Amino acid sequence: MLRTDAAYGLAILLRETAQKVTIYTFSESAKRVPDRRGMALRDALDHNQAHGGTNLGSSLVQVEGELRESYDRLIVITDEQSHDKVPAPRGRGYVLNVASAANGVGYGPWTHIDGWSEAVIDYIAELEA
Repeated sequence: MLRTDAAYGLAILLRETAQKVTIYTFSESAKRVPDRRGMALRDALDHNQAHGGTNLGSSLVQVEGELRESYDRLIVITDEQSHDKVPAPRGRGYVLNVASAANGVGYGPWTHIDGWSEAVIDYIAELEA
């Protein structure tokens, strides 16, 4: 499975399970993804922008500047190879690493979950309960 396939699958699952979701792709910059479901969301994610670099820090600053309302959680699905410094989230922050060579969970400003499965969504729900 490609890293992008894992990320797309998690995004589709989050769209279906969360009450409200705004999805962005990021590479050299962030770009909002149209509201889609299922395989249409997968296609929108894949074609939203060229996938190359990982400027996660500047992309997060851009997204937070575009959001008109506060958020309670921010979930980043990534291969975690950012080229720039990643700021702390304003709310709860999760980094789901779909390209990890090792499994584990780390805590700090961001909760890092390395070694993905669809169960990470259940883990986040239990952690916040």
